[in-house]
Amino acid sequence: MYCPPLAYFETASDYPTWAVAMIFFVPLGGGLILYFYKTRHARLWRQGVYPPKLKLTEDNLLEAYLALGSLLILLDYQSSKDKTRFINEYFNRYFRKATYNFGDSLLFSMRHPMKIDSVSSWLNEHLKTEGERSQVIYFLTGLGMLDGKLSKRELQFLEIMNRKLELPQSNLERIISIFKNYHASKKEKDRTRKNTSRPSSIDQSKRYAEILHLEGSPSLDSLKQAYRKLVKQHHPDRFNQASEAQQLLAKEKFQQIQEAYEYWKERLENES
Repeated sequence: MYCPPLAYFETASDYPTWAVAMIFFVPLGGGLILYFYKTRHARLWRQGVYPPKLKLTEDNLLEAYLALGSLLILLDYQSSKDKTRFINEYFNRYFRKATYNFGDSLLFSMRHPMKIDSVSSWLNEHLKTEGERSQVIYFLTGLGMLDGKLSKRELQFLEIMNRKLELPQSNLERIISIFKNYHASKKEKDRTRKNTSRPSSIDQSKRYAEILHLEGSPSLDSLKQAYRKLVKQHHPDRFNQASEAQQLLAKEKFQQIQEAYEYWKERLENES
């Protein structure tokens, strides 16, 4: 059946019903589809659900970190100023390619607290190795221990997150010990700086032992065994497919492991 072009009709009333419907409803339907596509993540976020279909990008990973960081801030809001500064410095250092407005994102995350399960599920899906997921715990522990200690609620939060990210309890214990020794060492350095004396080598060996997860009096064999285990988990080569932020974190963490290993290796060889 012949269908003349629209130009054939001189007025809108001359258009066939199907043509009128196409003109008015197709753009409307397309606009609604685009609107719902653009706002679907915001709607989920307001419901406390981290959008499960988000791809692993620098921005989306930062948002996951920010969602968890805001939950930790809400546990002790009195120290929110220091914690906000820590997060800002952390993101500026490790998430240099992220394009998010930090202030707006943090406020939004605090107004719409995220459900832990939704964030941890997304992280577990996209962060395949223990080393990648362990970086999240390092971030949260550093945020919670700005004053060198954890409140009971903060510790419970970290234990939940460590478990949700399918990491062993020893992982969290080791990270907390590292930060405790870091703050103790920092206080010691401040004291010795005032007294113009050198820091204690005991504090240094203890901090390095915590980094390597050494217990008691280590031997060369136990040192090498602990070192090999950590290398498998944190070596930068394992993060080739990860984001730039994760690669930088892995590189710095591996440098700490290497420094601690060289210290204990030299010490044990001199003692033997």
